[in-house]
Amino acid sequence: MLRGDKVLVSIETFSSIASGSPVQKAAEACYTQYSKQPSSKEVLSSFSWIQELSLFPDRYNLATGASELIKQHWLHNNHSLAFECILINGKYEPSLSQLPEGVIVCGIDEARGSLSSFMQGFDVNKHPLAFLNAVCSEDRGVVIYIPEEMQTSDPIFVRHISFPTVSDHDVIFSPRIVVILGQRASAQIQISHDVDLEMVGSSKTIVNGVTELFVGEGADLTVFMVPGYSEEDTLSWSTIATVEKDAICRMTQNLLESCQGFGWFDNTSYIVGKKGHAESLVLVQSPRKTWVNNLMSHDAEETVSRQNIKSILYSGHFLFEGTISISSQGDLSDANQKHDTLLLSSEARVSTFPRLEIETDEVKASHGATVGPLDPQQIFYMRSRGMTEAEAQEKLIHGFLKQGLVSDTFLGSSFQLNQTS
Repeated sequence: MLRGDKVLVSIETFSSIASGSPVQKAAEACYTQYSKQPSSKEVLSSFSWIQELSLFPDRYNLATGASELIKQHWLHNNHSLAFECILINGKYEPSLSQLPEGVIVCGIDEARGSLSSFMQGFDVNKHPLAFLNAVCSEDRGVVIYIPEEMQTSDPIFVRHISFPTVSDHDVIFSPRIVVILGQRASAQIQISHDVDLEMVGSSKTIVNGVTELFVGEGADLTVFMVPGYSEEDTLSWSTIATVEKDAICRMTQNLLESCQGFGWFDNTSYIVGKKGHAESLVLVQSPRKTWVNNLMSHDAEETVSRQNIKSILYSGHFLFEGTISISSQGDLSDANQKHDTLLLSSEARVSTFPRLEIETDEVKASHGATVGPLDPQQIFYMRSRGMTEAEAQEKLIHGFLKQGLVSDTFLGSSFQLNQTS
């Protein structure tokens, strides 16, 4: 069917949710856990679907993959020479994917045999959203394994695409992506989520995704997350990294797109090996309302963590909660957290909540936050050199984003000055 110049589709592969089902019980457990936390009261009101799913499961459907029509639509409209791993409506599609030689990729159900040591369940007390995702996804996600010593020269793109649906029920999309690096392996991976805008639907779009990262001894992993949520009603995404001895895990979340829905990002790095290193960079621009929760957990000697949060706000509300946790095993660890905000309108709001939980004395741990406008003297100077005010602002904002970054290649065209939400 057609609506204007867009295709109106119905996903054939979705399932209903029965009362008393594992999904309903998982939603109950997830909601119960968050409701115990006073700081979660506000976010639960925006993500009301969690409680509603626990009370009225028959109002929701689970997206379970793509029909042949949708697969053909994707093949017809997308041509890429890059290494790509494709998930549609939460399900890994091997026929649409192409990975470098030597990289092992398979569905989570298949990986439970050969990679069972990594396929552990989530504790609802620690990761409620991830726990709910695991039940909803039913092993339809993907595992990417970079073997020991392998160095991938080209980036790997992992793309999750959700297609709007024609349904009387709201639809929950539950992508789950697992990345495993063997000892001394290295890789760059970009993970993105998008809605196919050529198709329209009548149901509310709810996305609850998970990325799991396992970085083996001496391995080096760089991950760029681009979880666009300009069309979704709500998008939540949990990223859980385990970093072994002498390993490095760098993660960037690029939230610079215009975001019309509510966003909730829960990021945890477990640094469990001596001299493990974890970094988290989050870039945000004028969200409607977005929450980011970061936890850096140090549980070994001489570990290092860095959190660098940069928000540019013309409108909307951004809330950041960052925790540095150093156990009694974390002697000589070094942890730093920094949140800088350009507050460019009286309509914008920012909230930041740093926390330190330290159980040993021999550590370095610090946090800081800054809030302010662009420097009017710098804008005046740049305008006197022939720039328009918008050009001067954009140049200063680019400089703000690039401060302290090792690489700015992920910015490029993804950043556009956006003065309205």
